[in-house]
Amino acid sequence: MRRFLIVGILALVAASPWYGSGSASAENIRTAGGQSYWEGPPGPVTDPYWTSGQYKYDPYGYMERSRWDPEYHPMTVIGPHSGKENCVFRRRVQITSWDYQHPILRVCRKPPKD
Repeated sequence: MRRFLIVGILALVAASPWYGSGSASAENIRTAGGQSYWEGPPGPVTDPYWTSGQYKYDPYGYMERSRWDPEYHPMTVIGPHSGKENCVFRRRVQITSWDYQHPILRVCRKPPKD
């Protein structure tokens, strides 16, 4: 159901004249650990979860999860990416309000050692 919703929303966004010159396309989206993200650098990372070092004590983002939200939203996922480092930051495909509140996702090729 979620994948169907993502594809439907992406089709609407890509077809929207207000979105831009067509830079948003399904070919730029990757999914790892059930989390969809845009491939490519997200720009400056200002999310306090990452900049304050909180991720070192909560590597998968359990503290960011609302007890009323039945879905699992990890902050770090294991999957392929185009960066040279083991872990890179990517911008989430924003569908739910949780995605808007936590727009940055860390994607690692193998489990991080931090």
